[in-house]
Amino acid sequence: MKVLLLNQFFHPDVAPTGQMATELGEDLVRAGVDVTAVVSRGTYLGGVRLPRREEHAGIAIRRIPGTAFGKRSLLHRGLDYASFYASAATALARLPRHDVVIAMSTPPLIAAAGLAAKARRGSRLVYWVQDLYPAVAVAFGALREGSPVERAMREVSRQVMRHADQVVVLGQSMAERVADAGADPGRVRIIENWADGGKLCPVAHEENALRAEAAGDAAFVVMYSGNIGRAHDVETIARAARLLRDHREIRFVFQGDGAKRTEFEAATRGLENVRFAPYQPADRLAEALSAADAHLVTLAPAVAGMLEPSKLYSVMAVGRPALYVGPLHAEAARTVERERCGFAFRNGDASGLAEAIVGLSSDPARSADLGRLAREVFVARYDRQIRTAQFARMLRELP
Repeated sequence: MKVLLLNQFFHPDVAPTGQMATELGEDLVRAGVDVTAVVSRGTYLGGVRLPRREEHAGIAIRRIPGTAFGKRSLLHRGLDYASFYASAATALARLPRHDVVIAMSTPPLIAAAGLAAKARRGSRLVYWVQDLYPAVAVAFGALREGSPVERAMREVSRQVMRHADQVVVLGQSMAERVADAGADPGRVRIIENWADGGKLCPVAHEENALRAEAAGDAAFVVMYSGNIGRAHDVETIARAARLLRDHREIRFVFQGDGAKRTEFEAATRGLENVRFAPYQPADRLAEALSAADAHLVTLAPAVAGMLEPSKLYSVMAVGRPALYVGPLHAEAARTVERERCGFAFRNGDASGLAEAIVGLSSDPARSADLGRLAREVFVARYDRQIRTAQFARMLRELP
């Protein structure tokens, strides 16, 4: 079987969708699939040009021309998107036919290029939805609902959903949304995202060089790691940190960056129990995540069912309890409650979140038990190889 992966970002980029696409490609190659990736020469953060051609773990990478402004502004991101659309359409028309095109959702609705390949070449199309557009753009305020651009994007989305051979989504809530957007429910498959349990393992505090830096003089570290973006609820977490400002044994560490970091810093200014840190390199991620005693996972109510906070699987991989804040019908909330690997709170429940943090900090044995359970269920049900094997089976079952 010949498979083409279509996404703006790919190895060695740090973009989350690029990492997911790379790991899927690597595991498909191991399963005997011939994989080509059509991706951008630009990068998620901008300012870098990658080689036009490269082979990685048996994957033939074909990087196509385009701008590389990065995510500094919506304008820069929009220009990068537009140039990638044009180059991708040309590249797919020139490349040999592939049996299956797996198109992700970066940039939005790039799956339309895959739909064109399906029409011209007879390739089957798998639409792998990480972010549901244009609904996400409306929720973020980047598009006005009912505007000409939004209506046009909605129609393109409907056509892609209607004609894709399979629509892969991240949870039940998203499955319901894509069905409402035009997908045939019989062609919708739930395959949650994953983490790599071979690379992300628990690191004991006494063996962790990053623990002292994260904890300082505190005994219990609550960490938020990754993108601090528009899809996340920073307000509830900031209020919980303020409620716990006199608990010197507890420290909040926010490790990452994003559109809402400035807002977060302003909301927690003057709190001595809050520390901000930059992203850690990928080869130290296990240490960085394990430096915490519990992790925050959040989702803004406006985007429930349009995307999922996949960092939950990394938290489970390093054996730490998850403290989820967001809509309770989201897949992350359902996973936390179903697997009993942490606690889930509605948006705005800062007092409930603060109470749970105090409870965990005062009962280290319970916190450790939750972490062990998180790792156990992760290995049994959420590890990378389990999820990519589901993908491989789905590809083999395509009509």
